[in-house]
Amino acid sequence: MPEETVVIQPVAVVRDADGWWSHPDLPDFDEDYAAFKVWIAEQRLELQQWHMEADIDGHHPYEDGACHCLGWEPVAPAPEWFLLGIFDTEDGPCVSWARRVVMS
Repeated sequence: MPEETVVIQPVAVVRDADGWWSHPDLPDFDEDYAAFKVWIAEQRLELQQWHMEADIDGHHPYEDGACHCLGWEPVAPAPEWFLLGIFDTEDGPCVSWARRVVMS
């Protein structure tokens, strides 16, 4: 019996003590970008991502030497976008927003 695809939906966001958050229905891809791309296509999602540096002027929260994104409150590109995650990358904190692609 084929596995049914669970369609990811917006949920309440409660960030951890360091400011990170991941959608609870986001599978763990263990850095397998190809699998992530397949999942995004199956979910019919469009993504927008950017790093904290694009949003922060002045004091960068990482300047204190700790690994966190406290003080960064990324804003959705538009009301229909929902948060997939706020996570750390080699280039610093990154936010990932998603919205459902409308099929015509």
